[in-house]
Amino acid sequence: MTSTTTQSVVILGGGPAGLTAAYHLTRHGYRVTIIDRRPLLGGARTSEDLCDSPEPLTILGCHHATQALLRSLHPDPQQPAGAAIPLEFRLHDDSLVQYPRTWLPAPLHTWVNLMRFAGIPWKERWRMASWVERLWEGDERLPADLEQRTADEWLGSIGQSPITCRVVWNPLARWLTGNDLSTMSADAFVTSMRPLFLSTHSNSRISVVQNSLQTCFVQPITETLTQVGTTILRNTEATQFRYERDHISGVLLRDDSLLQADWYVAALPPQQLTPLLPERWLTRYAYFQQLAELRSVDSTILHVHAEQPRATPRLILLGDTSFHSVLATAARPDHTGFSLITTDSQFAQTRPDSDLEAHIYDLLKSSGLLLPKSTIVSTHRRTIPNAILSLRPGSKLHRPIQRSPIANLLVAGAWTDTGWPPNLESAIVSGNRCAETIASNKPV
Repeated sequence: MTSTTTQSVVILGGGPAGLTAAYHLTRHGYRVTIIDRRPLLGGARTSEDLCDSPEPLTILGCHHATQALLRSLHPDPQQPAGAAIPLEFRLHDDSLVQYPRTWLPAPLHTWVNLMRFAGIPWKERWRMASWVERLWEGDERLPADLEQRTADEWLGSIGQSPITCRVVWNPLARWLTGNDLSTMSADAFVTSMRPLFLSTHSNSRISVVQNSLQTCFVQPITETLTQVGTTILRNTEATQFRYERDHISGVLLRDDSLLQADWYVAALPPQQLTPLLPERWLTRYAYFQQLAELRSVDSTILHVHAEQPRATPRLILLGDTSFHSVLATAARPDHTGFSLITTDSQFAQTRPDSDLEAHIYDLLKSSGLLLPKSTIVSTHRRTIPNAILSLRPGSKLHRPIQRSPIANLLVAGAWTDTGWPPNLESAIVSGNRCAETIASNKPV
């Protein structure tokens, strides 16, 4: 790419997508301004009231864009250090079973892993493994209507029982996408499973980094941007795009000041983006009209500290409970930290705080994570509104590509069309694509 020192870019949103785009653009000589409505960059998961109990960062082997950015930010391979952990499932009888990993070449390792996985009854394992084998050999094809069917209905059609869906496939889907089998499309389910389970064994690796997203990504990117003179406007809110002939001429801020640039990257959730758009764009372009069809669900994160010896990192997927997963990590030498996540929209309203600690204590103890004489010393709960994109049937068609119909406007975010579920990898991929599009185009 050709370095360009004369062009400027305004990025709305300082979350992972916006920061990724800014990081790459500044490295190619662009003058970048970031606008973020929060006092702290990084998005909702790195807000100030989470800093005392940050969520450890989990990275999959198939998340190549995330790993590449991490290596760029931390050239020393020892920083930040990540520990490989197995994927465990808690079954309906409270027993735990690991998903096996072999080092056989693809696709043989996938078939062997499925056959060895004791979390699924033998007959259902055989049906699934046989279906996967036929798919690879070309004797079986994925149905053309997967985007119109729910994941649980499709899994039932290939021989997976309701119990298996409840204790294995549903926790897995919720962990990977934040969506429930009964509401997400079968296409979204298959798309989320393929990189992790239907690819090379290195892609199935799960690593947990004790450091948080804030420490691993946000802080080093912010420091790099500050060093090269990037303008970062915190506690600043955009209110409207100004335009001339389907070309953005500036972005109006809450204080009535106008920021102008050659390019604009909207790294915002869809519900924050649409109010900025001119009415004529919303009625003229299907690209913008479809944003109104996207739905999001809330995410609740619990950070729990227990007084017990430092734990080996573990990830357990949970069925038959509001929480889809629990991640155990070493908080301090004499404390273990647990991160529990749910996208159950009823959780915050139906479970009083007074009952929460007892519920979490029972859950951790029944999962074998809490030692007999251990005590919970702190519980921090945070609900993030509209945190996860709903992958209901038909939603795939409404996720926009990064290049909008407006010549100098690009859209970034985990919710855009990247081929990934709405996760960190998707956000980084979208930021990469926006930076590549701008850097490969002549001045507008």
